[in-house]
Amino acid sequence: MRQLPTVEPSWTSAIIGHLVFTAALLLTVIVASGSIANSNVIVALLAVSIPALVAWLYIESTAWVGPETMCRVVRAVIIAVAATCSFSGFFLTIWSFSRLAAFLVLLQVPLWYLIISTVAYLRGDAEAGR
Repeated sequence: MRQLPTVEPSWTSAIIGHLVFTAALLLTVIVASGSIANSNVIVALLAVSIPALVAWLYIESTAWVGPETMCRVVRAVIIAVAATCSFSGFFLTIWSFSRLAAFLVLLQVPLWYLIISTVAYLRGDAEAGR
């Protein structure tokens, strides 16, 4: 049986995808601000997250982080601001339309984590058995 080549996951492509999604969500909320509750808060959160996502993309694409403690702290702060603000803005957008959908999104996060972790664990056992 022919073995398919494996592709190493890239943080850069994931961050670019999330950055594009966040920018699109920001523009959508700005355009529809009259019909979205708390649109000012959502716009503020998403607007703060975009520069942080760009900084995170820069750090990951240039291998900027070194062994120094300050580099790790700066990277952790950038990631925390980017993730917290963008996911909070996304969650508030869903919350303004449907409380049930927001609750289901919160339930899906640990569920998908468990599914992905289980598959990765089983995959590791299968590769170890070869």
